[in-house]
Amino acid sequence: MEHRFKYLKLGLRSRLVAAAALYAGAVALQVALGSSFAGLFPVFVAWFLLALKPATNKPKDKGLEEWRAVSDGEVARIADNLSRSKKLRASIAGPAVLKVLLLAGLLFASLVVSFDSPRAGLVLFDLGLFCLPGLFFGSVRTHVPFEFDLKLARFVAAMNVARPEGFVLTPYLRFDKDDQGRDVPEDLRLMLEPRRKPEDLVGIQFQASINKGANGNVPYMYAVVLTKGRNGPAYTRFRTMSARGFEVEAGGDDNYGTVVVRQDTGNGGYHTTDDDCEQLMGLMLKALQKVEATA
Repeated sequence: MEHRFKYLKLGLRSRLVAAAALYAGAVALQVALGSSFAGLFPVFVAWFLLALKPATNKPKDKGLEEWRAVSDGEVARIADNLSRSKKLRASIAGPAVLKVLLLAGLLFASLVVSFDSPRAGLVLFDLGLFCLPGLFFGSVRTHVPFEFDLKLARFVAAMNVARPEGFVLTPYLRFDKDDQGRDVPEDLRLMLEPRRKPEDLVGIQFQASINKGANGNVPYMYAVVLTKGRNGPAYTRFRTMSARGFEVEAGGDDNYGTVVVRQDTGNGGYHTTDDDCEQLMGLMLKALQKVEATA
């Protein structure tokens, strides 16, 4: 347990003895001076000695950005782990609220009782103060990467769209590393390719960004058609495509052409729901089938 204490290099027994002595000194000051608040300083010092580092599963960001192709099963496993983390966080929140209510109840009871029995009120007041480290120090914090979780739900929706035979959808995850050298997923992309395609077509990449919405951060998925240059049949076909509710933006250079297909934002902000992502995937599959037919 020693390594979990925030301050000073003391053993557990030494900390408990010192904290008990400080609590006793606080009571002595309260009784001698006739004030419940007279012993607050030694109580704060005792809390300093008993302060614990919170336990958390949040990895330290090392700044690595390694993109790697993974299987659908790996994406499903990560989605399941995030779902478990959210359930655990919800299960922890309930007891934390009860602890706050318990502490507030003790302090309120001490105030009410102190009018008729000052000593009894002092006992309840001290009980609340002395139990605070046991109630709140060393809490467990469940980390859920909020932005990655928002994106992942949209990618899973797009991945679940049925694909015709001859089309390959490859997930790519961006990994960081934690202190133990384990992979930490941070971002995701999808690459859609037909097995038979024009020479200038690289594939269609599905990406997602996080934008500010009226009620907070929201995910926004879009597709990027990647081609070799801007003179081939695939680039020409996608550059001229049109679909209701979507905008098509051609760009790139003579080496690599790009055609961005994204949801029309004329009637609102940059926000895509699961249905929008499924619709985008279906649209690009149909467009690829037309391009494949002319290959």
